[in-house]
Parts: sequence; structure tokens; C-alpha cells
Amino acid sequence: MPVHFFVLTLGGVIYALAFPPHGWSPLVFVGLGMLMWGFRGLSAAKAFRRGLIWGLAAFGFGLSWFGNIFSVLSPVLWFILALFPACFAALSAFAASHGLKRWSLASFMALAWCATEFIRCEIMPLRFPWMSAGLALEPWPLVSWIGVYGLGLVVIFALAAAMRTGWKAAWLFPIILLACFAESIREFKSSRQVGTLSAALVQAETAPLSRYLELTEKTNNSTKLIVWPEYAVPKDVRASSDLATIQALAAKRNAIIVFGTQTSLGGSKWQNTALTVDGTRVLGEHGKHHTVHLFDDGESGTTMKAIDTPLGRMGTPVCFDCDFQDVVRHMTLDGAEFFAVPSMDAAHWGEKQHIQHAQLFRLRSAENYRPFVVAASSGVSQMIDPFGRWSCRIPPMVEEVLNGRLTPEKQLTFFTRWGWLTPWVAMASLLFWMIRLWKIGRANLKSSRP
Repeated sequence: MPVHFFVLTLGGVIYALAFPPHGWSPLVFVGLGMLMWGFRGLSAAKAFRRGLIWGLAAFGFGLSWFGNIFSVLSPVLWFILALFPACFAALSAFAASHGLKRWSLASFMALAWCATEFIRCEIMPLRFPWMSAGLALEPWPLVSWIGVYGLGLVVIFALAAAMRTGWKAAWLFPIILLACFAESIREFKSSRQVGTLSAALVQAETAPLSRYLELTEKTNNSTKLIVWPEYAVPKDVRASSDLATIQALAAKRNAIIVFGTQTSLGGSKWQNTALTVDGTRVLGEHGKHHTVHLFDDGESGTTMKAIDTPLGRMGTPVCFDCDFQDVVRHMTLDGAEFFAVPSMDAAHWGEKQHIQHAQLFRLRSAENYRPFVVAASSGVSQMIDPFGRWSCRIPPMVEEVLNGRLTPEKQLTFFTRWGWLTPWVAMASLLFWMIRLWKIGRANLKSSRP
């Protein structure tokens, strides 16, 4: 077996170990370093093949639970995801072959990683925002400034600079550590605050409404916000007497209930909906904006608005909405002070999938500095503080009730205002640099001809 094949395969597996359920964050640097070592000095075509090997190992091992959902199609999906680190390798090799060195090459590689990762996660039709480099760095220092893709850019730049310039890049690491330390101090001071709003959630999968009502009775009497999972009522609840039953419970408990249901759009069309009610009226609703591809998940919602409640202004994204940057950020800009999220992770998808998915809610919380209450069908259900740390949670595969407290927040992070543009700036910069290198290459080719 060629050494490079072994190293790249091992590097992909090591990269995957940086993510839940293992969560050995420092390994993200090792895995990515092995990828960059694997294509050093090669042509773009050969670098692409090396990157593909690494990507297949990383996603095949890290997302092994694809087999529970997609069966024989899983290798096709792993291959599609692996194309993006392969493109990163090819772009980096192209830049090196066109004369970029040291700091300029490190900068180009950071932009290439950020751009290709962002396209994989948020732009391509089969967008899949799992296992991004920044996601491995939980609790994500600086994520409230530059977002998860910005963290990936910093990781690659630091690694590439160290590999390309040696000791000259040593000054980078104290600066990064100092920035992380400053962020940690701010988090520590905030962690001493006591939540002002009593909340509870119910974790149950495919349970009848009567079971949700029964479990809700186990929540604390002082609870003001109760959240049920996505598809808790898998029909248009407003077309039946079930809505009155749920509102009667809300009136009895003097609480607001957020739950997953459906909204009929006429004919066979419907929308996956988070509905918010109190004892007398429907306070608001949100149609799931990011429906799950390859699943029958209804029509995509067209708005990303927060809703007014007696508890404060609240965002109610649905499950997959929180896998991406836009919905939570738009709701935060619209005034959301906290989030109540109905979610669904089917039990047969496996515990590994549940634990990995739970991390994305914490990331969105940390980016926007907002507390979250997430009720997942079979877990992980969790209450999350504004720094993306779970304050309490229910493990996967159990039916349970969770009580806790949260504090609504109004402060907007730099990420929410401007930092979300980081990957867009990276893509534009990469495109400009690629055009420039291409023109330089053409000019050199012409000058070399007799």
C-alpha cells in the first residue's frame, strides 16, 4: 500500500474523531495537517485525487450513520462530500504551481478551504453543514465574531503558515490563544447569571397527543415556556379539536406551548410548521424554511421572522433550519431574544447522528448569543446558554421531561451584524486571486514561446 494512501486515510479518520461522539477537538489540526502534507508539491490533478481519498475516509467514518438512512446510496453521498476537500487540495496545488509561497500561499489556502467548505455546507443543492473544521472547536472561541466558517479559515491559515514558513509563524499562535482566552473570560463572567425564565421541554417520538399532554403535566408548575418536538401533532392541528385541547393545557398551566405540526396549503401541499399558542390564541407560526432534501418534508417556508409573546420576542425555527446560518441570524436581527426549537431525529438514525446534530444548535446559539430550548423527538433535547453551552439535556433514545431556566438576550454579536459575510468575502477574494493567477500563467506561457 502506498504511504500517501495510508497517511491520507488515517488523516481523514483522525479528522472525524474531532467531532462528536468522540469530540477530540485538537485532532482537527492533525487531520488537516495530514491532508496538506499529502498533496504538497503535486500537480492540481494529483492533489485532487489525494484530497478525495482523505475526504472519503473523513466523511465515510465520521458520517457512518448515513447507512442507517440512505442504505446503498451512502457511498454516493460520501463521494459527493469528499469532492470538496479534493477541490481545496487542487486549488492549493494550483496556487503553489503558479508561484505562491509562504504567507501568500497560506492565505490562499485559507480562502480556498473557507470557500469550498461554505459551498459544501450552505450553497450546493445537496448542502450538508456537518463536520466543518470550525465545528470541531467547541466551545468555538471567536465564533460570535467570524462564524463557524471563519473559524475554519483561521485553522487552515495557521496550519498552512506553520507548514510553509516554520518558526516564522510562531507569533500567530499566541495571538489566537490570547483572543480565545479573552473570550473565555467573558463567558466565565456571564456563566454566573441565573436564568430569569422558567422553561421545559418534552422528548418523545411518535407519541399520541395524549402522551404529550401527560408528560407536560410533569413539568414544573412555574414553567412559562413548554416546547414539544417537530411533528408532535403530524397533521394540520387547526383543522381538528386538538388545537383547543392544547390551548386548554396552556391555559391551565398559564404557559406558552411551542410544538411541531403541519399547515395545509391546499390540495396535497402542506408545510412543516412550528406553532406557538397560549391559552386563548395562536401567537405565531413559522414554516420550516430549510426542508430536508431527499425527504418528504413539506413546502419550504418563505419567512424568517420572530414572534411577539408575553415572555419576550421569540424565534421558532424548525430542526434543519438551525443547521444553516440564515434562519437563526434573521430571526435574531428581527428581535428574537431566545429560541424555542421543535426538532426531530428518528430513533433508527442512530445515537451518533443524534449527538452530532445536537452540536449544530449549540453553534447557532454561540454565533448569535441567544439561549435555545430544543425539543428533539428521540434526543438530544437540550437547553443551551447564549455561549452555546448546554445547561441541561436529555440523552438520546429516552422519553423524558426536562426543566430549566434561560435568560432572554438582546445584544447583537458582530457575527449577526457583519461576521456572517466572512465566507462570502472569502469566495470573492478566492475568485479574484484565481483570475489573477490564471492571467499571470497565460502571460508567462506567451512570453516563453519563441
